[in-house]
Amino acid sequence: MQPTAYFSTKMLYIVAQIVVLYLCWYVWTFKLTLPWRPKEPRSLPYLIPFVGHARWFFKDRDALFAYGKKYFNDDPCTLTIAGNKLYMVTMPQQFSEVYKSTTALSFDLFVRELHQGFSMSPKGVEKMWEVPMAHEKHRTPPGRKHLVDRSSDFHRLQLLPGPQLEELNDRFLSRIEHGTSWNNVPKSCIVSSTSEEMTVSLYRWCGEVLVDAATRAFYGDALVDTEPRLIHDFLEFDEHSWMLLYQYPSIFAKVMTAPRDRVMRSFDRYVSLPSERRQDAASYTKSLEAEQVKAGVAPRDIAIGFQIFHFAMNANAYKMCFWLLAHTIFDRSLLASIRMEIAPAVKGGKIDINYLVDEARCPILNAAFNEALRYTSAATSGRVVISPTSVGGKMLYPGARVLMPYRLGHFDEHQFGPNANDFDPQRFLKKKGLANNPAYRPFGGGSQYCSGRFLARREVVGFLAFALDRFEMDLNSTGAGSAAEPVPQRFPRQDVNKPNLGIISPMPGDDIRVSIRHRKNAS
Repeated sequence: MQPTAYFSTKMLYIVAQIVVLYLCWYVWTFKLTLPWRPKEPRSLPYLIPFVGHARWFFKDRDALFAYGKKYFNDDPCTLTIAGNKLYMVTMPQQFSEVYKSTTALSFDLFVRELHQGFSMSPKGVEKMWEVPMAHEKHRTPPGRKHLVDRSSDFHRLQLLPGPQLEELNDRFLSRIEHGTSWNNVPKSCIVSSTSEEMTVSLYRWCGEVLVDAATRAFYGDALVDTEPRLIHDFLEFDEHSWMLLYQYPSIFAKVMTAPRDRVMRSFDRYVSLPSERRQDAASYTKSLEAEQVKAGVAPRDIAIGFQIFHFAMNANAYKMCFWLLAHTIFDRSLLASIRMEIAPAVKGGKIDINYLVDEARCPILNAAFNEALRYTSAATSGRVVISPTSVGGKMLYPGARVLMPYRLGHFDEHQFGPNANDFDPQRFLKKKGLANNPAYRPFGGGSQYCSGRFLARREVVGFLAFALDRFEMDLNSTGAGSAAEPVPQRFPRQDVNKPNLGIISPMPGDDIRVSIRHRKNAS
């Protein structure tokens, strides 16, 4: 046999073996039911072993989730992301089963990974989950909870309706009032200005003011006053924070790690300040720090814990405010209706926040808020399987994670009508109780139901009320086109190509430039 012919035959043989092995793998993975796991969720087919659905997940995960949901007719299914097994559940009744399975399905590992992603020391992480010994009476809370659970207790006490939330109201509203006054609009937000008119970046304006307000409300004035770049660094980090949440390799994530580390150093310096300079911090902040000091948590790890909470409380409200204002400014009828509705709550340059969040007195405003949440939230929750458990008639096994993409339900036509893909606040006005529909979960559910939901609504509607009362707000034309025929701005697109766990950011470059002028009849 000629060498060339021998080589060709050998190559064909190798190729045939590869094809046979690939077909065996494909049939084994996607066509056969394992006899020892007959009820395990079936795998959604993919072409490349190990890689699985990774490329699709990071390119357009909403489309991947929708395809998997339809492919298996709403049953739980298995996704593979770079060798990691994820069980995806998509129906409200399945979510409820996950919430109730508190021993077989754990949320703690996600929280641990978050602490590690922010570079908390291994000892600090262990301290956060260390249960106090019975004899340590000076730091043994009811039920002998670890610090993560104690933090959640303090969090709920501060943020659920009650005296401590009212205390926060005054703090953040004073800063929103400040940042929405003509002379105090942050300079970084201003595109151009005259004595009578100012053009601002709406996305930047919402971000600068709301992050500043929440930061001062929780940590007092010392943090921002001594770290003037903190807000800028946080907003830069937040644009790329998905890399941390999805454990993107650090070597490829410098755009995230650099601002993250600058924010961390700001909190480092804040914790090192004398306590008398931090007396205006919120009850949550002071209570948690006291518990951590008693538990022997190092100052650096206390600072990182503060940074994690700062990220959690600030990552969504300003984006939500941007989208709600964007829809309001583009829809002049909605703007006029909301402006008329909020008028009784705005007097003498102050606002009655409890009036604004009352759906009976401000139904249009709150319907628009609820609809913006439905339309822009990519809220996703997860659990780690600790022991075998049943969800949706399928058995979930240890070694995998459970993924609950709530956004799918927000576009369910059976729940939100045939125009579910459109922005329409009227759906929440016509169908009372729609915000309590099990398919509507912008704030998650179960034991992880977001306790910051009340504060977030107050932040957003507070900013909107001040801005609409004080200013005429018009869309500025883009710089394209001729002077005689300027090109109108288009409505910003959602950046669905970037993995999100909360409110979706606008596409890069899709900010809105808004012209603001004093209103003649402002309160």
